Amino acid sequence: IADQNATTFAAKDGSNLVLSLDVNVQEIVERYLTEAVAANNVENRGCAIVMNVKTGAILAMASNRRYDLNDPRNLGAMYTQEQIDAMTEEQKSEAWNQMWRNFCVSDSFEPGSPAKPLTVAAALEEGIIGSQETFVCDGAQEVGGHRIKCVSIYGHGVLSVEQTLMKSCNDAMMQIAARMGVERFARYQEIFGFGQKTGIDLPGEADTAGLIFHADNMGAADLACNSFGQTYNCTMVQMAAALSSVINGGSYYEPHV
Repeated sequence: IADQNATTFAAKDGSNLVLSLDVNVQEIVERYLTEAVAANNVENRGCAIVMNVKTGAILAMASNRRYDLNDPRNLGAMYTQEQIDAMTEEQKSEAWNQMWRNFCVSDSFEPGSPAKPLTVAAALEEGIIGSQETFVCDGAQEVGGHRIKCVSIYGHGVLSVEQTLMKSCNDAMMQIAARMGVERFARYQEIFGFGQKTGIDLPGEADTAGLIFHADNMGAADLACNSFGQTYNCTMVQMAAALSSVINGGSYYEPHV
């Protein structure tokens, strides 16, 4: 029965929401990510980001932990029914939060070798190394009382700058970082966006401010390990944005969807 006192308003169109995500790229990323997780017996997280390096636009972002948006509390994709039945309400709540969590934005990790191009780019920008320079890798460096090994414990031998990245040489990275020193290295980590939020327009971005070294607390061994992406943390979206700035010629764009 109509309310005789009701006021009727004409409908108005809402605002448009346009995403940078490309459904085709997203589908491809999810398919190959699923295959890679299975092939490598990944027990924890498998994630991927595809970003337009010239704009910061996210074209695809995926995790192996997926759920049905129409049935978001269904844990069947991650657990057996027996496991679900054995969970307390608190355990279910934790399982839901882990399933819903966007690792690419909300979690941090040691980046490892993907950080090496950043070390080389910073050194080239500062004129500390030249593009035609060579480095000798003998398998390790003695730094700060520690013997820090290369990925090749027997050494890569003589490498060009390009080959240091092709061979993923820790030894060469440590030599480059030592020339830079803690002041310049720490400044470039800030320039590349580490230790600060990217500002991506998604909720739950991790705060990594306390997960990197600064010039005043970075020792020689810390500098050496940082040069090849260890002993500090970043998020996937931080690393994607930083690498994009190297690839596109030096412009840092705020990642966005």
